[in-house]
Order: sequence, then structure tokens, then C-alpha cells
Amino acid sequence: MDIWVAILLVVFGLLFLVLEVFVFPGVGVSGLVGIIALSVGVYIAFQLNFETGLTVLGGSVVGTSVMIYLSVKYDSFSMMSLNTEINSKVDVNHLSELKVGDTGTTISRLAPMGKARFEEMYAEVSSWDGFIDENTPIKIEKIKDNTIFVSPIN
Repeated sequence: MDIWVAILLVVFGLLFLVLEVFVFPGVGVSGLVGIIALSVGVYIAFQLNFETGLTVLGGSVVGTSVMIYLSVKYDSFSMMSLNTEINSKVDVNHLSELKVGDTGTTISRLAPMGKARFEEMYAEVSSWDGFIDENTPIKIEKIKDNTIFVSPIN
């Protein structure tokens, strides 16, 4: 075999490793093909001559090292990552608009939690004591840790 076959296999191995890292992320077929091609290329070079084998092995190590260095230096992995930030907030319970003493009506049965309507706002509430049936007038008794405690109005 010729030295050019070994060098060609090493170059193809590096090419397939680059494809694995930048195009097909994860451990896949192209990564395995790259490793096998690199290994076979180095093996063929060692079969030709020990010094040639060391040269090809050193070249493949240097090539792989340069590829890793350039990918880290130019931060090429950040191009593949998702950089979306969510800066909005949702006021689910409308706690800023509700206060102790407000009255409303249950929409669902509170057992002990359920939905209630306070004027035009809907909120998830918790029964202060026991179960409360649907369509029952209620009053806010306490608001603690984003939980609204209610009791039925007699």
C-alpha cells in the first residue's frame, strides 16, 4: 500500500469527525466512520514503516487538536445552542388586585381548591375550612404565599 492511502484515510477521518461535531451532533455513524478511518490510516502507515506511522499518527493528533482548538477559540458550539430568553411575567392569581375582604363566587367546587370569580377576575382559591359547593358566595379571608384562602358567606 502507498503512503497516500494512509494520508487520505486520515484526512477523510478528520473530515468525518468535523461533520460529526458541527453537522450531526451526538455519537453517530459519521463519528464512528471518522474514528475507524483515522485508525485504519494510522495502522496502514505503521505497516509501511515505523517512522512513517509515527509521522501519520502525530499528524492526526495535531489535526484533531487543531480542530478542537479552533472550535473552542471561535466558540462554534454556541452557534448550535439555543439562546432564547423569556423575560416576561404572568400574574396568574391577580394577587396585586385582590385583597382580604373581597367577595366573589365559586365557579367550581372547592375541595379544598378550585376556581372562583371576583368581579371580572378569575383565580384559583383554597377553602379556609371544608368543601364549598359551586356558585356559592365567598369572601377572601387570607392571602399567603400566592394562595388565596376563602370562606363561604353566610
